Amino acid sequence: MNEVQNHEDPTDAAVMGDDAESMAPVVTAILGTAIAAALKRAGTADVTHGVIAGLRLLRSAAESEAGYTMGAAIDTAIRTRLLVENLSALRTTGSAPAPVPLPEPGPGVAIASAIFVSAAESCLTVNAHAEDNGPLEMAVFAFSTQLIQQLGG
Repeated sequence: MNEVQNHEDPTDAAVMGDDAESMAPVVTAILGTAIAAALKRAGTADVTHGVIAGLRLLRSAAESEAGYTMGAAIDTAIRTRLLVENLSALRTTGSAPAPVPLPEPGPGVAIASAIFVSAAESCLTVNAHAEDNGPLEMAVFAFSTQLIQQLGG
């Protein structure tokens, strides 16, 4: 995906290089700010739908730039994150976690969605300036984790 978006000469750009961990605080800060802003303006159900809107944007952007395989890889990463969380809960409690339906959207869903879509766009911008798709992977992981937290674990 970066090959299409990153038009700078790699020798002139101050790209993060092999230090992919340096992008983690940026992605974390973007999502943390979005969560705080959304929770001030919308309810938990609306924030949950906003996180999903952000994940949808990340997936659709990756698929449009890098093809179906990249979109499928993001789908798999999200499913895997949910499965890991459920297996962890099973190991800890000894019983399978109860399914949690998506809450009904409320009046703040539009603002929450706009906030998380903006956060996802910011993560994509960070990803465009990285040498690999590390920031995108971190963003998908962070958004998925936040979705699980908003649904109550």
